[in-house]
Amino acid sequence: MLRSIVEYYAEHEQYRCGYCRSPDTNYSHGMWAHAMTVSDYQDLIDRGWRRSGKYCYKPTMDVTCCPMYTIRCRALEFKPTKSQKKVLKRVNKILASQDASAPAGDGNRKMSTCSSGSEVLAEGFEEGGEQFIETMRDHQDLNLDVVKNSELLNSSTGEQAGDSIAQKDLAKKNEPKPNSSQEKVVKKELQDQDLPVGDKPTRKKAKQFRRERRLEKLKEKGINELPPATPRFKEKQLEDYLNELPDDVKHKLEIKLVRTAPPSPEWLATSKQAHEVYVKYQTTIHDDKPDKCTEPKFHDFLVHSPLLEEHPEDGPESGYGSFHQQYWLDGKIIAVGVIDILPKCVSSVYFFYDPQYMNMTLGTYGALREIEFTKQLHSVCPKIEYYYMGYYIHSCRKMRYKGNFFPSDLLCPETYKWFPLEDCIPKLEATPYSRLNPDVDCTDDNYPEESDLNYIPMWVNGVIMLYRHYKRHTNAKNSDTEDLMEYARLVGTKSLKSLILVR
Repeated sequence: MLRSIVEYYAEHEQYRCGYCRSPDTNYSHGMWAHAMTVSDYQDLIDRGWRRSGKYCYKPTMDVTCCPMYTIRCRALEFKPTKSQKKVLKRVNKILASQDASAPAGDGNRKMSTCSSGSEVLAEGFEEGGEQFIETMRDHQDLNLDVVKNSELLNSSTGEQAGDSIAQKDLAKKNEPKPNSSQEKVVKKELQDQDLPVGDKPTRKKAKQFRRERRLEKLKEKGINELPPATPRFKEKQLEDYLNELPDDVKHKLEIKLVRTAPPSPEWLATSKQAHEVYVKYQTTIHDDKPDKCTEPKFHDFLVHSPLLEEHPEDGPESGYGSFHQQYWLDGKIIAVGVIDILPKCVSSVYFFYDPQYMNMTLGTYGALREIEFTKQLHSVCPKIEYYYMGYYIHSCRKMRYKGNFFPSDLLCPETYKWFPLEDCIPKLEATPYSRLNPDVDCTDDNYPEESDLNYIPMWVNGVIMLYRHYKRHTNAKNSDTEDLMEYARLVGTKSLKSLILVR
């Protein structure tokens, strides 16, 4: 049986913020995940957690300088905006043209993460978190076979303690203000709509007359209502724009889903090429030094994952876990989307591309592709409905672009319930940190009691036992209880009974 194993590291405080650039105002809590089931990770991201490599972190929302709200797009309801449609049409046009790369010089031009649709590396935990993962690179992995091949035993009765443990389980753009002459034109157009200009009233009257005659004929047959009008044309969906390619395309774009954890043969065969694209992206777009983009660091952040590979009968053909979506143009990788496929969503981790193809606006294009991929998975696994985009930081203007993927919801940091982004904006305009749930009486229904601590499974020197037995054998101090209660509040009652905590 697959189980999650974590080490809790408590508060990670006063480190550099990757958004406002403050040197010491970023606060979060973190834990190292040796292994994580996809169900457990789904529960954690629905409480505001997020992973970078094997490190999981949760911003201390009411203290940190730039509060980070988990954001998800309702993929099944998604409709591309006018600007997003232009991106899709531009890519299709480029694929049909002779030269798909950007004009000379564009590859060296630094571009904001906002306009490209990509994310800040490791999302705000960038500096302190990177240093932490550096120290963990040589961390000794636990013998996970102990978990796979052993049961949680009640040390006093020999009964399975597993019976007591839960097993299952973008921004509105600034628009130039119209000048006075433009305002007059707009006002005149609005006024003209109410005037009987030309033959518009005649057409309207004739249409109404035909409608009335048709209704009279239906009444003679005992029908009192007109049937609903058949739409003249079907509204184009995201899929239609993505597949709207001419027959004579000059370039072939393929998207390949490659499992990275555990490493698949496909990943091992293409990892160096993917890393080369990553280096180009980080050094050109984010102006990183080459020593920050080494293969070990690339693997730490975007390849290594605690998520366990799972292939349930009712799951997607690919299974659940961590993947790279590789964008191949004419036989070479030009972009990579790092994603997790979870029981209820596709979670975006990061996106990077070759700056030579900057004219394709691949950041936005990749997000649209991932939304469509979510919809495709839903057709096979109905529970997969959402596209998680990481964190939304309203106080950081360059991160507001995520609100452009509509409709989207934000996670309330106090009740852990979801609310439409448009309803949350006024609250976030007033103050960076806000309880998003308007119901003042609503509470966190996954909030633990102190008695729940007894059911925390613990890894102690290779032996798994419940905390109540650990206390009995070790005479645990009150400080242990305080630390565990903090951990329990952060992960919630359901997860604390499922995650095996290393002591």
